[in-house]
Amino acid sequence: MTDENKVNETPKKLIKHFSNGITHNLILWIISKEKIHGYGIMKKLEVFFSFDGDVECDMNISSSKVYPILSKMEKKGLIIGDWDINENNKRVKYYSITEDGIVVLKNIQNHMERVMSNPHWINFFKDMTGMEINNEKCDRD
Repeated sequence: MTDENKVNETPKKLIKHFSNGITHNLILWIISKEKIHGYGIMKKLEVFFSFDGDVECDMNISSSKVYPILSKMEKKGLIIGDWDINENNKRVKYYSITEDGIVVLKNIQNHMERVMSNPHWINFFKDMTGMEINNEKCDRD
């Protein structure tokens, strides 16, 4: 691979690593909002990782990515899956968050609050996005 190709591939790899790292947190957060099946989770993740035609930023959300994460979370006791019949009369597994999952999600929220109160992170996000970061506390759902 030429040096130019390496430079062009680096942002794609960094974005992929960032997206993969945050996907677990997003899935837990999505499940905390409602009892939802795997396909519903994938559709919600697609909204997070679709960037209006910007193919370089889009991330492929597939069952081969989501279901192993759900399985791991279920084994760790963060979520629980119950089989039920969906609106199309198909048997599907609906996921809901457990008490342990709520504790983990609360720890993630506390960490994010600390990150967003650190001026170095604020400057980083400002530089990376070109946006002013409003550091006001907001009410949680």
